[in-house]
Amino acid sequence: MSAVRVSVIIPAYNAERWLVTAILSVLEQLPELEVIVVNDGSTDGTSAAARSMDDPRVVVIDKANGGVSSARNAGLDAARGAFIAFLDADDAMAPGNLLTKLRTLESTGVDWVFADLQPCDPDLRPTGPVMVGTEGDVLRTILSGTGTAVPAPCSNFLARRKCFDGGLRFDERLSNAADQDIALGLARSFSYRHIPGALTLYRVLPGSMSKNIALYQKDHLLLFSKAGSNGLLSDPAFKRMCMANAYWAIGGSWWVNAGNKAKALPFLLRAILLRPQLLVRPFRAKRPS
Repeated sequence: MSAVRVSVIIPAYNAERWLVTAILSVLEQLPELEVIVVNDGSTDGTSAAARSMDDPRVVVIDKANGGVSSARNAGLDAARGAFIAFLDADDAMAPGNLLTKLRTLESTGVDWVFADLQPCDPDLRPTGPVMVGTEGDVLRTILSGTGTAVPAPCSNFLARRKCFDGGLRFDERLSNAADQDIALGLARSFSYRHIPGALTLYRVLPGSMSKNIALYQKDHLLLFSKAGSNGLLSDPAFKRMCMANAYWAIGGSWWVNAGNKAKALPFLLRAILLRPQLLVRPFRAKRPS
């Protein structure tokens, strides 16, 4: 086996149905890579599906269930590549994904890159417009909630190994906000570049983590608490805007997606007190971030 240039980490929990497609989409990218599948205590045939791949570049780690952040960290600890990428087990890389990103890293000298994303149905057929990443400030875009910063970061970015050598890891208290949290960590300390064009196929599935409003609430309140502790909300006006938009998104999710007005109203009121102009903003369904 040649030297490992890119390590692609796939956390997998009960992902038997999708996993082979995800792995094959990576193996077709480059010869000098490894695919690290972290089976996070699955109760289906996930481990067997991963081990059925007849390719020495596929590495399988079986561990007790600890959540998606724990699985990603286990993959990071085992990775040998000079570049690191992640892919969720129900997503797939488009042809040319890694080569395009490697060329951009090498030509620009930045530390990490991300591209756009194509939402798909369970058969990976496009279902809507491409989600376009920001050309602007990733930190401010994520925290303000005013647009898409890095679409589905953990099926999207490619980073130099040095981004993680200093100890940057996924917060194992987080699940559906872990993507935004790692993007904040990368953007806070390392240079980046957006690559136009959809290079990831993102399955939108019923019952996904983003549909769990209670988990979305818990995760995002912790995300903003961490951002404050890390000095990312030091400007009072910016903090008011960010927290108002966060409360509005949580309240809107309870109201629209869960149909629970009692859960929604406290967050909506807090948002309006911080930013009265939100009264003229309609609720919008949460999109993948």
